[in-house]
Amino acid sequence: MTGISNYSRIVFAAALPSHQQIEAFLQRNFVWFFLLPFAWMLITFGWRYYRYKRRGDVFPEVAPGQFRFHERRASGHSKKTLFSRLGGARNCLHVSVTDTEVWIRMPFPLNVLAENFDLEHRISRDAITNVEVVPIRTQQSVLLEYRDKQGRGHRLSLTLRDREAFLEAVKRGGGMGNSPDCPA
Repeated sequence: MTGISNYSRIVFAAALPSHQQIEAFLQRNFVWFFLLPFAWMLITFGWRYYRYKRRGDVFPEVAPGQFRFHERRASGHSKKTLFSRLGGARNCLHVSVTDTEVWIRMPFPLNVLAENFDLEHRISRDAITNVEVVPIRTQQSVLLEYRDKQGRGHRLSLTLRDREAFLEAVKRGGGMGNSPDCPA
């Protein structure tokens, strides 16, 4: 019995490449181990950018004075899926409130990923159903709930530096702002 197991060890060991063969292979193909993943990332980014542009969520140019509220370094996540809850954005969301809409968007090149994490929204202020302050860990976040044009509900959690100014901007002029449920 011992002879058979020793024989199988010898055959198995002969089938494996030696340390020198592996090292020689890695030295000959070192560039490809970096070039192929980099090329794959570029192709993937290009494809996502193409899909993003084709989808066409356009935020029009607005003069800075027309914003009731604008914050460039907000954090937040969507509550749509487990993936979007775990993903989210930290200090890179742009949150704006105009007279008629609330915009949540990401700057380029992060906006290419916005579809995966459900972080690009153009919300009519009339579609907002609830805005409330909720404690998350050690800070207060704003939970924004709204219905889209198809009637589906969406929930977004936003951590803003100037939370009170956002709530006041949403409260003024339309949508949830005229409801007694809207926090001041």
